[in-house]
Amino acid sequence: MASTHDHDLPPSVRPHSPLCSDGYRNDSDKLPKVIPPRWMTSSLLLSLAITITLCALTLISPMDEFVSAPGEVRPADYAFAFSRTTGILETVEAVDGQEVKRGQVLARLDGFEIRKQITQIDGEIAQAQAELAMAEATSRKVAAAPVPSEFLFSEVEMERQKEIQTLQQDYLHKLSELQKTGAASGVEMLNVRLQLIAADSLVKRNQQAYDLFKGDFGAAAQSEARQRENMIRARLATLQSKRELAELEFKRLDIISPENGVLLATARRFPGEKIEAGSALFKVTDAARPELRLYASEDRINLIKVGQLVRFRANNNPDRLAPLATGRVTEVARDRDMNAVGLTTEQSTSPYRVKVAIEKEPYPLAVGATVEAEIVLERRPFWRLLFMKPKGTS
Repeated sequence: MASTHDHDLPPSVRPHSPLCSDGYRNDSDKLPKVIPPRWMTSSLLLSLAITITLCALTLISPMDEFVSAPGEVRPADYAFAFSRTTGILETVEAVDGQEVKRGQVLARLDGFEIRKQITQIDGEIAQAQAELAMAEATSRKVAAAPVPSEFLFSEVEMERQKEIQTLQQDYLHKLSELQKTGAASGVEMLNVRLQLIAADSLVKRNQQAYDLFKGDFGAAAQSEARQRENMIRARLATLQSKRELAELEFKRLDIISPENGVLLATARRFPGEKIEAGSALFKVTDAARPELRLYASEDRINLIKVGQLVRFRANNNPDRLAPLATGRVTEVARDRDMNAVGLTTEQSTSPYRVKVAIEKEPYPLAVGATVEAEIVLERRPFWRLLFMKPKGTS
């Protein structure tokens, strides 16, 4: 039966459908049975089989259990070049990235005062050497003649005067015999007696000079000459020691490289700037051997062992699709790290340091670059990770 609104339809619209009854309704038992094509059934079964297979493979395939740890790329070994004394910076003779040798001068402090001191000491040393030469000559002279020159032949003169005295005594004795016979005058006797007294005085004088020459006076003169020579030698040794110390102090003005390597960083120092003793001015490292330094919190440190695989990406590489770099754990700290630098407050809360030897670098790693690393604890099937407790938990 036609519906009441059929008369309201425009002439271009058919009021009845050839596929169904009036009112667009058919009984379900009157509809023809739909049979799906074989390819559809096969596709459904194949999809189901593939899904089951993939699920099974996923469950039995090995998966990595890992913990995340922040860190940074650090040189494996580095050293700082410190200023060993306080002074004014005179020259800087090295730049970042320069290869340096152990003992190479990297910078130098102003040494005007020390150079002036060395010049003064050199003058004093020259004067002391001249005085020493004079003292040695005087010592040789005193050793040869420790008394005045007029007493040098006192022993010979004493012997000669004794002989003269003996002759005069004999002559006086003969005159005494002649005087008894009246052959000699009293004046002649008196003259001989006076000559004998003078000869006796000369003998005593020469004896006293000889005693001085061979006694304490001569020994004291020689000792005095030796002591003066020793005193000048001691002063000369003191001056030479002062010069050596000044030279050592001058060498301490040089800021030298402690190791062979590459200059990694230089403090911003300019000539004329005052440098305090102990200031770190240069950082020298072996750039060919960088390592990874990670920081793990206390709830993860017990899970990390030496030899575990580490995957990481350095933040200095903007390509986030680049392959991950890899390494191996070489050292796990037994106590908290004292100075975790370059980390945020959240990262550095109770950190433990973990050292990692880098094995694969798919791109250059900048020293000092921060990283986000994954430390692989264990590789086991996914179903064990899914249904079993994590490793290390009770």
